[in-house]
Amino acid sequence: MKITVYFDPKNVKTTVIQNATVVLVDVLRATTTAAMYLYHGAAGVMLCPDPGTAKKAFEKLKRGEGLLAGERDWEKIPGFHLGGSPLDSSREKVKDRIICFSTPTPLKHLKDAKYITLGSFINLNEVYDSCLRGKRDVVIVCAGGPEDSAFAGMLADFLQSTLISTPIVLAESAKDAIALYKPWQGRLIDLLTESPEGKSLIQKGFAKDLEHCVKVNKISAVPFFKDTMFEKEDTPKPRKLDDQGRSKSSAPQKGKSIKVTVPLFPKNPEHPVPGMEKAAKKGALPDKKQDGKKHPEKKGEKAPPPAILKKGEKVPGEKKTKVKGPPKPMFSKKTIATAVVKMIKKPR
Repeated sequence: MKITVYFDPKNVKTTVIQNATVVLVDVLRATTTAAMYLYHGAAGVMLCPDPGTAKKAFEKLKRGEGLLAGERDWEKIPGFHLGGSPLDSSREKVKDRIICFSTPTPLKHLKDAKYITLGSFINLNEVYDSCLRGKRDVVIVCAGGPEDSAFAGMLADFLQSTLISTPIVLAESAKDAIALYKPWQGRLIDLLTESPEGKSLIQKGFAKDLEHCVKVNKISAVPFFKDTMFEKEDTPKPRKLDDQGRSKSSAPQKGKSIKVTVPLFPKNPEHPVPGMEKAAKKGALPDKKQDGKKHPEKKGEKAPPPAILKKGEKVPGEKKTKVKGPPKPMFSKKTIATAVVKMIKKPR
């Protein structure tokens, strides 16, 4: 894998980007905002070079299908639904919509590229994974700001320091990008606040945008160019592994106990229903000493002599209990017999 960086998009060579994974970077704020749109569920993002092109693309969409977004001198264009700030994006606003985004980007210099993604600090890890899945050379194209060069150096350093089995070849431009990134490692916010574009955003009241743009790996979304717009790249779901590195299955494991709260056979006396124990304590059920079994008596205590009753005399305190007969069958004899006879007499 060869990693090349272009600090000026005008210098991009067709032969270099044609079969490579191209990462377009405009941290303040185009690529950061586009990634936020897709993260919040947008159907796609069209990067338009000017407001007129964005309006034409918007008019071709069905009613309620799209939204207009754009910035002019860092401010939202009058009449547009969204501005250029990544903080304007939310799931309620952009979900399932196609965003026609007017922003000056060097996309026109990448017409010959087949695989284009948008990179920013907030989705660095996802862009890294996308470069690995492509198994192609990586070309990072910067919009021109120092923060874009720092991202290019960060991504190149990330790739060359983590890939062991894959041989990495760094172009001189990639080495220069890493050298530009190293002094700002761990303090990217200082880089953005000291850059010309960062100072302009602070003057316009967008200081919070800078804090958002430097949050590394904040979201999981990679804008991938398909046909006429950027869509969210389909990434494989990570497998869940146990302590021994084996994949976990979502199906219930064999041997797990199942807690049953309802009796399986509520009418069967061998499976008593809930409440029988409480009834026994209150005296509704016969006592244990009346079940015909012998029970041990206390030491020194003699059993009382059996009472001799006269004919027709009742035991004092005894209550009449109704003896229930066997349960009625679900079907009468007539119904069962008729069904059998019909089955036998049915001609073949």
